Amino acid sequence: MFALIRVFGVFAVVVFMIRKKMPLGISLITGALLVAFLFGMGPFATGMAVLDICSQPATGEFVLLVAMVLALSMVLEKSGQIDRLTESLRSFVTNRKLAAAILPSIVGFLPMPGGALFSAPMVKAATGDMVIDAHKRSEINHWFRHVWEYSWPLYPGVIFTAGLLDIEIKELLAMQFPLTIAAIAAGFLFVMRGVRIAPDPSPPSAVARHKAAGRFLFDMAPFALIIALYLAAGVPLLWSLLAALVLTIVINRLRRKLGLLPLARGILTSTHYFNFIIMAYGVKLFGDMLGASGAIGQMSDFFSASGLPTLLIVTVLPFVIGFVAGITIVYCTATFPLLLALPAVSANPVAYIILAFASGFMGTMLSPIHACLVLTCQYFDGGLGRVMLRLAIPAACVLGVGFALWALYLRWLPF
Repeated sequence: MFALIRVFGVFAVVVFMIRKKMPLGISLITGALLVAFLFGMGPFATGMAVLDICSQPATGEFVLLVAMVLALSMVLEKSGQIDRLTESLRSFVTNRKLAAAILPSIVGFLPMPGGALFSAPMVKAATGDMVIDAHKRSEINHWFRHVWEYSWPLYPGVIFTAGLLDIEIKELLAMQFPLTIAAIAAGFLFVMRGVRIAPDPSPPSAVARHKAAGRFLFDMAPFALIIALYLAAGVPLLWSLLAALVLTIVINRLRRKLGLLPLARGILTSTHYFNFIIMAYGVKLFGDMLGASGAIGQMSDFFSASGLPTLLIVTVLPFVIGFVAGITIVYCTATFPLLLALPAVSANPVAYIILAFASGFMGTMLSPIHACLVLTCQYFDGGLGRVMLRLAIPAACVLGVGFALWALYLRWLPF
């Protein structure tokens, strides 16, 4: 219990700093150092842990991916390609709510760290004529960016879980697909609630819609290239993003929409860009320091030794770890092996682990450390606490479907 209190105390400090408009990266780094102190790591051990985390290839890759995503996002926005893309979509998809949801969900097919930052400019342009605040735009971008993570085979959490359960990935995807349906439905029912748009007095003709669809597909070329290289050809995501960045620059240079030197100078000297790089390090430091300090292990031990009902442990433990770490693979690797050791879970592993996946992911979605959530709120200048509170209702709906699947699979699955 004391470990739980200490971790949530650190969370309170981090959230307080964020609410006071401190840079998010500085807030997260402060939280990481506070975790190390509260869990008994001395100055030397803390310094070595920081050096180890920052020098890990995974950290470097994460930072580079965030940097590349932000650079591509800035080029797409500064060149006007995002505006053209969204305008084309709005010309042939007459339902503006649908358009605002489609754009981040397209990016959601790519399991890139901080991917919500990639779709944020699209949502900004697509909702430009809607009378909604920055908090609502943050909700839309964050929620619809993640509707596929339960049932898309490229996400590490899905791959790890299927291997742990010793079932085919496609089997797990099929069994968890109702969670994706629930997330989409909850998004339109609750996240889109209050979004009002004026009816178009002069809707485009069929010919105009067809032309707009063609322009949309052309401006989608960078995304199509990422999908082709990363998903189809197996090219590493970093190189796929670099290729998409080059293609975007070439397209807009041919259109004379941007100059290379002003563009490079604007990105590299941007305080916005620098703050996001610091934040990327902060996210990795905070998440990894929780593991290095033993905080996650102590919390797992507390729950397993508490004598609580199995269903409560399966629901609460992944949610807490997901909320604290803000990363899907962390709650999967930290809790699922522990849960499978419980007698009731080992007797019906798929039913319980699918519920644990849904619960943990809801914790991750609501976590103030989740990179996509903090990046989205920083981009739109949305209130982190307010966005988290608003997303609690759709998250509860998805978790409710998780309970329904648990009851169904507990009764009907042979394993």
